[in-house]
Amino acid sequence: MFRRENILEFAYLFTGLLVGVITGLLIGALRWKSQLSNAKAEVQAERDAAKLINANASDMSDRFKSLAAESLKNNSESFLTLAKENLGTFQQLAKTDLDKKKNSFEQLVKPVQQSLKEVGQTLQSIEKARIGDQSSLKSQVENLSKQTGELANALRRPAIRGRWGEMQLRRVVEIAGMTEYCDFAEQVTVEGPEDKRLRPDMTIKLAGGKQIVVDAKTPMDAYLNSIETDDEELREQALGVHLEQMRTHVTNLSSKQYWDQFESSPELAVMFVPADSLFMAALDKDPNLVEWAAERHVFIASPITLITVLKAVAIGWTEESLAENAREIAELGKELHKRVGRFIDHFATVGTRLGSAVRAFNDATGSLERSLLPQARRFTDLKVGSDTELSITNIEQAPRELQAPEAEGSEDKEPVRSNGSLN
Repeated sequence: MFRRENILEFAYLFTGLLVGVITGLLIGALRWKSQLSNAKAEVQAERDAAKLINANASDMSDRFKSLAAESLKNNSESFLTLAKENLGTFQQLAKTDLDKKKNSFEQLVKPVQQSLKEVGQTLQSIEKARIGDQSSLKSQVENLSKQTGELANALRRPAIRGRWGEMQLRRVVEIAGMTEYCDFAEQVTVEGPEDKRLRPDMTIKLAGGKQIVVDAKTPMDAYLNSIETDDEELREQALGVHLEQMRTHVTNLSSKQYWDQFESSPELAVMFVPADSLFMAALDKDPNLVEWAAERHVFIASPITLITVLKAVAIGWTEESLAENAREIAELGKELHKRVGRFIDHFATVGTRLGSAVRAFNDATGSLERSLLPQARRFTDLKVGSDTELSITNIEQAPRELQAPEAEGSEDKEPVRSNGSLN
């Protein structure tokens, strides 16, 4: 800055000098016109001075440029040095602050990192478990699909289908709380119309000695066809065939007239459908199927409806059992009352005889007092015999009179009265 101000002062000085010279020349020209030659000489001198000044100015300009370049170089070096020093200080401060912030951030992030690590481990465990479960589930689904196919094929065989229906029926009656041979019987053989042997799958015993026949041989070939096809039209056709098979089975079951073969049986037979889906599939095709079957004395029952019916039957059995118990209790009470009456009669006889014994005892003591004791006491007076006092006391208490209407014939016996404390 100092050198720059010197250059500016020099420029101002040079400019002022030039202006002064020009001004002087003008003034001289005005004042001394007569001294033209001198003036010309002076002008020439001035011109020479100007040339000298210009030469000096050029030299000074070169020197100024050199000084400016040198000053700029020195200032640049000083600035760079200062900048480097400041930058180093700033970098050190920034590094220190960054280290502090880094430590603080690490302290904040460390729990999160630990949590993320644990979450990652948990996710890995879950993924491993999921892969294992998926593999297991896939295997189970494949096995289930295979078993379902095998079951569907097996259910197409009448013998296996009938056995499955019987198992379902037995499971239903057991759920309803019934006991074999007490509440139901299986495979009971009877003589049917035209001397044909009939063997219903189950007979359910009702209160009052009545029975209901249950058949579990339900057709399901067409239904299995309907669930195996993906074609909607073929499915509807199969369900229509399933409905016709159900109707045919109802007709055959009605023609057997099971109710005529069992004593006190209601005029109906139960057609057990072992799966609700079988029943609902036919009912969707014909909502009046149940009424149609009832007109033919056949009651179509799915597991749910049959459990409801059997629960009602179980309630009937409970009520019948309660009534039977009440009758038995009444008989036992009557017999107990009769036996209590007999016991009271015998007890009254014992009391009467005890009263007679007391009277006989008192009569004997009176005779003893009057006849024997006076003579025996004379031995004591004569100093013969022991010092034992000879005395006897009558029984003042007697059996209490027993008046019980339950005692048979007690009114014909003489009552025994007592004023004692025997209770």
